[in-house]
Amino acid sequence: MESNVMSLEAMYARLAMEEEEGGGEVEGVTENVQQQPTFVLIGRFLTEKNINFQVMKNVLASIWRPREGMDFYDLGGLRYSFIFYHALDLQKVIEGGPWTFEQSLLLYHKLEANEDAHTIQLNKMEIWVQVYDLPVGMISEKLLEGIGNYVGTFVKSDPQNIQGGWRVFYRIRVVMDVNTPIKRRMKLKREGGAWSWIIEE
Repeated sequence: MESNVMSLEAMYARLAMEEEEGGGEVEGVTENVQQQPTFVLIGRFLTEKNINFQVMKNVLASIWRPREGMDFYDLGGLRYSFIFYHALDLQKVIEGGPWTFEQSLLLYHKLEANEDAHTIQLNKMEIWVQVYDLPVGMISEKLLEGIGNYVGTFVKSDPQNIQGGWRVFYRIRVVMDVNTPIKRRMKLKREGGAWSWIIEE
């Protein structure tokens, strides 16, 4: 099934058949059938409850609304594949998360070539984190990146963070391990030696 999901180009097949007695050879070439590229997420829900696959499929499709359509597959073992037919549809889902179904968090991973959908570790999620109480005059992309790597693994910061004047909070995108306790406070040393606490939510 993985080869079907991950096929990104039209495939050519050549057939060679040898007659058992005469030794003659016949060759044929299949038609060049264009296959639509696919972009795949593998996911599981952070719950021990049984998931109603059909209901989940309908709910997520109505929320995500991919312009080029999508397919859902139950892979067994509480894993699912979400197959998109345009890179922008996939990216919208990745950047719009986290997503839930019946209050259960969806953990997902973008499937790459040569990865096994059944063995990928699904224990991380991307999430926007709000950072409060940053000292005036110390705000920079480098500082926001450092905060992101303290909380989890920094992905990016909101482009609006550095635009304009003072803000109540700043947003950063991080990858977090669901098995690791959330860090909600961080101690920051100011120039001159004073310390401040900043809060992440």
